[in-house]
Amino acid sequence: MRLLSIDIGSTWTKGATFVLSSRNDLRVVKRAARPTTVDDLSRGFNAVYDALSADGKPDQIFYSSSAKGGLAIAAIGIVPDLTAEMAKLTAYSAGAKITDSFAYALSTADIAALGNSNSDIILLAGGADGGNTHYPVENARKLAKANLAATIVFAGNRAVRDEVERILDGRDLVCVENVLPDLENPNPEPARTAIRELFLKRITTGKGLDRIVTSTGKEPWPTPYALFEYCRYIAEFAPEFGEFVMVDMGGATTDVYSVHEEKNLAGTVRRGLPEAKVKRTVEGDLGMRVSARSAAVAARKLDTSKSLGADPAFSSFVDRVSRAPETLASNPEERRFDGVLASANLVHSVARHSGRAHEVCTAEGLVTVQVGRDLTEVPQIIGTGGYLSATANFRPRDSLSSLGTDEYGKRVLAPLRARYLRDPEYLLPLLANVAAAHPAAAVRAGLEALVENH
Repeated sequence: MRLLSIDIGSTWTKGATFVLSSRNDLRVVKRAARPTTVDDLSRGFNAVYDALSADGKPDQIFYSSSAKGGLAIAAIGIVPDLTAEMAKLTAYSAGAKITDSFAYALSTADIAALGNSNSDIILLAGGADGGNTHYPVENARKLAKANLAATIVFAGNRAVRDEVERILDGRDLVCVENVLPDLENPNPEPARTAIRELFLKRITTGKGLDRIVTSTGKEPWPTPYALFEYCRYIAEFAPEFGEFVMVDMGGATTDVYSVHEEKNLAGTVRRGLPEAKVKRTVEGDLGMRVSARSAAVAARKLDTSKSLGADPAFSSFVDRVSRAPETLASNPEERRFDGVLASANLVHSVARHSGRAHEVCTAEGLVTVQVGRDLTEVPQIIGTGGYLSATANFRPRDSLSSLGTDEYGKRVLAPLRARYLRDPEYLLPLLANVAAAHPAAAVRAGLEALVENH
């Protein structure tokens, strides 16, 4: 059986044809890539499709997209570390990029920020079931008065759902189960499903994706959603592989995924939400091309010698690749600059994904307080995306060794000693698409394709 998979990225549209054998093995038989045509995504897609299908049409086609900013969501909750954080995590797991995040009551400035963010969806959460009713209702009233084009997904306190529906009558509204019905039982799946359905049915229109849907008869997945599910499939179909962190570094964003089970440790008290086994965060300000300018700012913060700030060649390179995202490094100096950007993207994105810990004195002695996930003992990091896939001499351990404590003096619980496995053929996003129908084969092919950077 011939399978064709295409991923439309912010910089490149890439694809591959696979053969699925009777033994459920996947083999790559052809590759193709073209610059993403941001004015009409279907043109770049069709060019890749035509190149891959020149030897015969596929039996099945799969595709995903993160181009033109992907799926943009604003998240609203009540307590920043609880319902507001749960709204963000739900949006991340659905493959979204967070444009704004708000807690408690929306202010006039918050409403203005929502209007300027051009979010596709506003995820309105808040209140455990039977808990706080004031903030979800108050925020619904403010959203009702605002002239916002975004679809609103209400996933808050079920006790006020009817009132929220009444307040937002006439607006583009979807109501689902509470993302946090109580503090011990997060419930992201109904909202995730609603977000993905909205992406498929409404968000694709106007980005050229609707023409691809018409020509293929299939709908796309948001690329980060496909990779999130792929991480879950690795845990399910290859448990012997163990825990891992995956970094997908693209031109516009750096996405971090982790598969990790938190363990109860004597002397450690955990604060905040329970940690899910699979987690995703996305840094929309960290990328190799579209977001190169902000990545350069992050790089200068790590530059203890302060040499980057005084290097006009570095600034010139950053400006050039930001304007022309398809630009590839063409000489040793430019390759060094790419390494500087990649290191900054990696350090800052992994640091934001990781938890924090600090010690406090109590009547019973010294206690460690932990917020977020402890990834210090995770044994492996997987690198995928253009630069990480292509660069054989990049070693995350060298970059992550700079992580110690954050600006508040709290330890960053990042994987500092993990081995590094690279996706040299940049297959993982394409296999993630295929995994929707053939998960075991796609997982096996992806893990077999990884190589270790020493």
